[in-house]
Amino acid sequence: MKIKYGLILIALIILVSGNAPAIGQDINLDLEKMILPPQDELTMENATANLDAAVDPLLDLFGFYTGGGLYHTGKVHGLGGFDVGVKLVTMMISEDQKPDLPFPSSEAAYGGVFKKTELMPLPMLQVSVGLPGNLEAMGRFFTYPIGKGEDEGNITLIGLGVKYGLLQNILLPKVAVVAAYHYLNVPEEFDFGSVNSISAALVVSKGFTFIDVYGGLGIDFNKLEVELDLPGLGPVSKKYEKSNFRGNLGFKLKPFPLLFINADYNFGDVQGFNVGLGLSFR
Repeated sequence: MKIKYGLILIALIILVSGNAPAIGQDINLDLEKMILPPQDELTMENATANLDAAVDPLLDLFGFYTGGGLYHTGKVHGLGGFDVGVKLVTMMISEDQKPDLPFPSSEAAYGGVFKKTELMPLPMLQVSVGLPGNLEAMGRFFTYPIGKGEDEGNITLIGLGVKYGLLQNILLPKVAVVAAYHYLNVPEEFDFGSVNSISAALVVSKGFTFIDVYGGLGIDFNKLEVELDLPGLGPVSKKYEKSNFRGNLGFKLKPFPLLFINADYNFGDVQGFNVGLGLSFR
């Protein structure tokens, strides 16, 4: 029976991972072409203004993904316990994240990075293992194709985290704190380097026979550095930092032993939702 559940999980991971990236192919990450002002307004000041407007939604994107789907319960696994599964973290693109650049060089620049995008789903593998002292270690990974044609490449994320159980009484709601660090590597074709992100959250959950309910409040902080060589202007290098607060509410179904399915809605500075499927033991 355990083998059957494992095969179902693997099949769904392949299905989700194979189809979700297609929605992200309309992202325009050619910042150099996007932010270059028209010839009659070709100044570094105008190019920087365009860059600021174009990068801000990207900071939302990276922060939302690295902090998304971090937890589905306030319970901490006991020593040797674990869960493993796939998450699908999906940011909903708002009109605020489709800015009209201050000094557009063409019609193509309107709407910025997410001009043709409404949803940005991202599959992610996640593993958690119970440690002594009410602690749980977490690892996360994805590699994700993005862009089109010559501007296509993979962004790759590696994340490490820890969960500490503040309250793990069997009769009361479970309460825990979660913290994670993520390193996101972006291909050179996309004109900017690595992204570093720190996320932290307070999680509360209550378990029942076939369903758990959970919620959390947290913050995502990320840093991004852009380095460009603009035709007619020269090199530009700029660092960006942004923090986003988030809250979420969700549920976890336990239809069979070991198997779980979870879903939650994220609200706050950035909107979106997460779904997950996995195996959990102890």
